[in-house]
Amino acid sequence: MTDIYRRPDEYDLEHVGDEEDVVFYVGLARSLHPKAVLELACGTGRITVPLAEEGARSGFNVVGLDSEANMLEQARDKAGQLPAAARKRLRLVHGDMRKWHGRGPFDLIIVPCASITHLLALQDQLDVWRRAFQNLAPGGRFVVETVMPNFSAYADSFANPPRTLVEIDRDVTDEPRKIRLVRRRTVTYLPNEQRAQIRFLYEKYRRKSLIECFIDDFESHVYFPRELRLLFLHTGFEIEDFFGDYSRRPLRPSSQMMIMIGRKPG
Repeated sequence: MTDIYRRPDEYDLEHVGDEEDVVFYVGLARSLHPKAVLELACGTGRITVPLAEEGARSGFNVVGLDSEANMLEQARDKAGQLPAAARKRLRLVHGDMRKWHGRGPFDLIIVPCASITHLLALQDQLDVWRRAFQNLAPGGRFVVETVMPNFSAYADSFANPPRTLVEIDRDVTDEPRKIRLVRRRTVTYLPNEQRAQIRFLYEKYRRKSLIECFIDDFESHVYFPRELRLLFLHTGFEIEDFFGDYSRRPLRPSSQMMIMIGRKPG
Protein backbone atom coordinates (compact mmCIF):
# COMPACT_ATOMS: atom_id res chain seq x y z
CA MET A 1 0.00 0.00 0.00
CA THR A 2 1.29 3.43 -0.92
CA ASP A 3 2.32 5.56 2.07
CA ILE A 4 0.19 8.55 1.04
CA TYR A 5 -2.86 6.54 2.12
CA ARG A 6 -1.45 6.56 5.65
CA ARG A 7 -1.26 10.37 5.50
CA PRO A 8 -4.86 11.46 4.91
CA ASP A 9 -4.14 15.17 5.45
CA GLU A 10 -1.55 15.17 2.67
CA TYR A 11 -3.85 13.10 0.46
CA ASP A 12 -6.59 15.70 0.79
CA LEU A 13 -4.07 18.49 0.25
CA GLU A 14 -2.87 17.08 -3.06
CA HIS A 15 -6.49 16.88 -4.23
CA VAL A 16 -7.31 20.52 -3.42
CA GLY A 17 -9.32 21.89 -6.34
CA ASP A 18 -10.23 18.47 -7.78
CA GLU A 19 -13.97 18.79 -8.40
CA GLU A 20 -14.55 17.34 -11.87
CA ASP A 21 -14.69 13.74 -10.69
CA VAL A 22 -16.99 14.64 -7.77
CA VAL A 23 -19.40 16.35 -10.17
CA PHE A 24 -19.23 13.37 -12.54
CA TYR A 25 -20.03 10.68 -9.96
CA VAL A 26 -22.71 12.68 -8.15
CA GLY A 27 -24.32 13.45 -11.52
CA LEU A 28 -24.12 9.82 -12.57
CA ALA A 29 -25.83 8.68 -9.37
CA ARG A 30 -28.51 11.33 -9.80
CA SER A 31 -29.23 10.22 -13.38
CA LEU A 32 -29.38 6.48 -12.63
CA HIS A 33 -31.83 6.77 -9.68
CA PRO A 34 -30.19 4.02 -7.58
CA LYS A 35 -31.41 2.78 -4.22
CA ALA A 36 -27.90 1.92 -3.00
CA VAL A 37 -24.42 3.04 -4.09
CA LEU A 38 -21.07 1.45 -3.16
CA GLU A 39 -17.77 3.27 -3.53
CA LEU A 40 -14.71 1.02 -3.49
CA ALA A 41 -11.44 2.54 -2.19
CA CYS A 42 -13.40 5.52 -0.84
CA GLY A 43 -10.37 6.97 0.97
CA THR A 44 -11.04 10.15 2.94
CA GLY A 45 -14.57 10.45 1.58
CA ARG A 46 -13.72 13.12 -0.99
CA ILE A 47 -16.40 11.67 -3.31
CA THR A 48 -18.33 9.58 -0.78
CA VAL A 49 -19.47 12.52 1.34
CA PRO A 50 -20.93 14.51 -1.62
CA LEU A 51 -22.63 11.27 -2.74
CA ALA A 52 -24.25 10.99 0.69
CA GLU A 53 -25.45 14.59 0.40
CA GLU A 54 -27.00 13.75 -2.96
CA GLY A 55 -28.44 10.58 -1.45
CA ALA A 56 -30.29 12.65 1.13
CA ARG A 57 -31.85 14.68 -1.70
CA SER A 58 -32.50 11.84 -4.16
CA GLY A 59 -33.28 9.00 -1.78
CA PHE A 60 -30.38 6.54 -2.04
CA ASN A 61 -27.97 5.08 0.51
CA VAL A 62 -24.18 5.10 0.20
CA VAL A 63 -21.52 2.67 1.47
CA GLY A 64 -17.87 3.66 1.35
CA LEU A 65 -15.36 0.79 1.57
CA ASP A 66 -11.62 1.14 2.16
CA SER A 67 -8.81 -1.06 3.48
CA GLU A 68 -6.80 1.79 5.07
CA ALA A 69 -7.96 2.72 8.58
CA ASN A 70 -6.37 6.18 8.57
CA MET A 71 -8.25 7.19 5.43
CA LEU A 72 -11.54 5.94 6.85
CA GLU A 73 -10.98 7.87 10.07
CA GLN A 74 -10.67 11.06 8.03
CA ALA A 75 -13.81 10.13 6.09
CA ARG A 76 -15.71 9.61 9.35
CA ASP A 77 -14.63 13.04 10.56
CA LYS A 78 -16.05 14.57 7.38
CA ALA A 79 -19.22 12.50 7.65
CA GLY A 80 -19.70 13.78 11.19
CA GLN A 81 -20.04 17.31 9.82
CA LEU A 82 -22.88 16.37 7.47
CA PRO A 83 -26.52 17.27 8.15
CA ALA A 84 -28.40 14.48 9.91
CA ALA A 85 -30.30 13.46 6.76
CA ALA A 86 -27.06 12.84 4.86
CA ARG A 87 -25.37 11.07 7.80
CA LYS A 88 -28.24 8.58 7.88
CA ARG A 89 -27.60 7.75 4.23
CA LEU A 90 -23.90 6.94 4.69
CA ARG A 91 -22.07 3.91 6.06
CA LEU A 92 -18.26 3.66 6.07
CA VAL A 93 -16.77 0.17 6.19
CA HIS A 94 -13.26 -1.21 6.62
CA GLY A 95 -12.72 -4.05 4.15
CA ASP A 96 -10.99 -5.56 1.14
CA MET A 97 -12.75 -4.91 -2.18
CA ARG A 98 -11.57 -8.27 -3.48
CA LYS A 99 -13.61 -10.09 -0.83
CA TRP A 100 -16.20 -7.80 0.73
CA HIS A 101 -19.86 -8.75 0.33
CA GLY A 102 -22.65 -6.30 1.16
CA ARG A 103 -25.81 -6.91 3.14
CA GLY A 104 -27.96 -6.25 0.10
CA PRO A 105 -27.50 -5.61 -3.61
CA PHE A 106 -26.27 -2.28 -4.95
CA ASP A 107 -27.48 -0.51 -8.07
CA LEU A 108 -24.22 1.37 -8.64
CA ILE A 109 -20.63 0.47 -7.70
CA ILE A 110 -17.80 2.88 -8.50
CA VAL A 111 -13.99 2.79 -8.30
CA PRO A 112 -12.87 6.42 -8.79
CA CYS A 113 -9.46 8.10 -8.86
CA ALA A 114 -7.64 5.27 -10.67
CA SER A 115 -7.62 3.23 -7.44
CA ILE A 116 -8.03 0.09 -9.54
CA THR A 117 -4.40 0.46 -10.68
CA HIS A 118 -3.20 -0.71 -7.24
CA LEU A 119 -4.33 -4.23 -8.15
CA LEU A 120 -1.16 -5.67 -9.67
CA ALA A 121 -2.11 -9.33 -10.10
CA LEU A 122 -4.61 -10.53 -12.69
CA GLN A 123 -6.30 -12.74 -10.09
CA ASP A 124 -6.87 -9.73 -7.81
CA GLN A 125 -8.40 -7.81 -10.71
CA LEU A 126 -10.71 -10.69 -11.58
CA ASP A 127 -11.70 -11.05 -7.92
CA VAL A 128 -12.76 -7.37 -7.76
CA TRP A 129 -14.76 -7.55 -11.00
CA ARG A 130 -16.47 -10.77 -9.92
CA ARG A 131 -17.21 -9.47 -6.44
CA ALA A 132 -18.70 -6.30 -7.93
CA PHE A 133 -20.88 -8.46 -10.17
CA GLN A 134 -22.08 -10.43 -7.13
CA ASN A 135 -22.77 -7.25 -5.13
CA LEU A 136 -24.87 -5.68 -7.89
CA ALA A 137 -28.59 -6.02 -8.42
CA PRO A 138 -29.67 -7.12 -11.93
CA GLY A 139 -29.36 -4.09 -14.18
CA GLY A 140 -26.82 -2.48 -11.83
CA ARG A 141 -23.71 -0.65 -13.06
CA PHE A 142 -20.02 -1.06 -12.24
CA VAL A 143 -17.91 2.01 -13.07
CA VAL A 144 -14.12 1.77 -13.31
CA GLU A 145 -11.89 4.80 -13.83
CA THR A 146 -8.21 4.64 -14.71
CA VAL A 147 -5.60 6.59 -16.65
CA MET A 148 -4.85 6.11 -20.32
CA PRO A 149 -1.35 4.66 -20.88
CA ASN A 150 1.03 7.59 -21.22
CA PHE A 151 3.87 6.48 -23.47
CA SER A 152 5.59 9.85 -23.30
CA ALA A 153 6.02 9.33 -19.53
CA TYR A 154 7.44 5.86 -20.17
CA ALA A 155 9.76 6.86 -23.03
CA ASP A 156 12.89 7.23 -20.87
CA SER A 157 12.41 3.67 -19.60
CA PHE A 158 13.17 2.42 -23.12
CA ALA A 159 16.41 4.39 -23.48
CA ASN A 160 19.68 2.47 -23.42
CA PRO A 161 20.74 2.83 -20.67
CA PRO A 162 17.34 3.70 -19.13
CA ARG A 163 16.91 7.24 -17.80
CA THR A 164 14.66 8.57 -15.05
CA LEU A 165 13.06 11.95 -15.65
CA VAL A 166 11.95 14.05 -12.65
CA GLU A 167 8.92 16.28 -13.30
CA ILE A 168 6.65 18.47 -11.18
CA ASP A 169 3.19 17.00 -11.66
CA ARG A 170 1.27 18.68 -8.81
CA ASP A 171 1.51 22.13 -7.24
CA VAL A 172 -1.44 23.12 -5.03
CA THR A 173 -2.10 25.52 -2.17
CA ASP A 174 -4.56 25.21 0.68
CA GLU A 175 -5.40 28.92 0.98
CA PRO A 176 -7.09 28.84 4.42
CA ARG A 177 -4.02 27.21 5.99
CA LYS A 178 -1.49 28.85 3.64
CA ILE A 179 0.12 25.47 2.96
CA ARG A 180 1.56 24.67 -0.44
CA LEU A 181 2.25 21.14 -1.64
CA VAL A 182 4.66 20.47 -4.51
CA ARG A 183 4.82 16.92 -5.83
CA ARG A 184 7.62 15.73 -8.10
CA ARG A 185 7.39 12.40 -9.90
CA THR A 186 9.58 9.80 -11.53
CA VAL A 187 8.18 6.89 -13.55
CA THR A 188 9.85 3.68 -14.66
CA TYR A 189 7.82 1.39 -16.91
CA LEU A 190 8.23 -2.39 -16.92
CA PRO A 191 6.70 -3.51 -20.25
CA ASN A 192 7.03 -7.20 -19.48
CA GLU A 193 4.75 -6.78 -16.45
CA GLN A 194 2.63 -3.86 -17.73
CA ARG A 195 3.59 -2.01 -14.57
CA ALA A 196 4.74 1.50 -13.68
CA GLN A 197 7.12 2.03 -10.77
CA ILE A 198 6.31 5.49 -9.47
CA ARG A 199 8.18 7.64 -6.98
CA PHE A 200 6.51 10.77 -5.61
CA LEU A 201 8.68 13.36 -3.85
CA TYR A 202 6.53 15.64 -1.70
CA GLU A 203 7.50 19.07 -0.37
CA LYS A 204 5.24 21.06 1.97
CA TYR A 205 5.73 24.80 2.38
CA ARG A 206 4.24 27.44 4.64
CA ARG A 207 4.89 31.04 3.53
CA LYS A 208 7.68 29.83 1.21
CA SER A 209 9.48 27.96 4.00
CA LEU A 210 9.89 24.20 3.67
CA ILE A 211 8.18 22.51 6.63
CA GLU A 212 8.25 18.84 5.55
CA CYS A 213 9.36 16.55 2.76
CA PHE A 214 8.84 12.84 2.20
CA ILE A 215 9.01 10.16 -0.50
CA ASP A 216 6.32 7.69 -1.55
CA ASP A 217 7.18 4.68 -3.72
CA PHE A 218 4.55 2.39 -5.21
CA GLU A 219 3.76 0.29 -8.24
CA SER A 220 0.78 0.74 -10.51
CA HIS A 221 -0.77 -1.58 -13.08
CA VAL A 222 -1.11 0.03 -16.51
CA TYR A 223 -4.49 -0.83 -18.09
CA PHE A 224 -5.19 -0.70 -21.80
CA PRO A 225 -8.65 -0.08 -23.32
CA ARG A 226 -9.21 -3.58 -24.71
CA GLU A 227 -7.97 -5.08 -21.44
CA LEU A 228 -10.71 -3.20 -19.57
CA ARG A 229 -13.30 -4.48 -22.02
CA LEU A 230 -12.08 -8.03 -21.55
CA LEU A 231 -12.26 -7.80 -17.77
CA PHE A 232 -15.86 -6.62 -17.93
CA LEU A 233 -16.95 -9.12 -20.57
CA HIS A 234 -15.12 -12.06 -18.98
CA THR A 235 -16.88 -11.48 -15.65
CA GLY A 236 -20.38 -11.30 -17.13
CA PHE A 237 -20.93 -7.57 -17.71
CA GLU A 238 -22.32 -5.82 -20.75
CA ILE A 239 -20.37 -2.71 -21.81
CA GLU A 240 -22.77 0.23 -21.53
CA ASP A 241 -20.50 3.27 -21.96
CA PHE A 242 -16.83 4.14 -22.38
CA PHE A 243 -15.74 7.74 -21.79
CA GLY A 244 -12.44 9.56 -22.22
CA ASP A 245 -13.08 12.26 -19.63
CA TYR A 246 -15.51 13.48 -16.97
CA SER A 247 -17.47 15.41 -19.62
CA ARG A 248 -18.50 12.03 -21.08
CA ARG A 249 -16.72 12.59 -24.38
CA PRO A 250 -15.86 9.38 -26.27
CA LEU A 251 -12.44 7.80 -25.80
CA ARG A 252 -9.95 9.30 -28.26
CA PRO A 253 -6.22 8.85 -28.93
CA SER A 254 -5.63 12.09 -27.00
CA SER A 255 -7.72 11.07 -23.96
CA GLN A 256 -5.83 11.09 -20.68
CA MET A 257 -8.24 8.83 -18.83
CA MET A 258 -10.69 5.97 -19.31
CA ILE A 259 -14.07 5.54 -17.62
CA MET A 260 -15.87 2.31 -18.44
CA ILE A 261 -19.39 1.48 -17.31
CA GLY A 262 -20.44 -2.14 -17.24
CA ARG A 263 -24.02 -3.30 -16.68
CA LYS A 264 -25.07 -6.52 -15.00
CA PRO A 265 -27.65 -8.15 -17.27
CA GLY A 266 -31.16 -8.62 -15.97
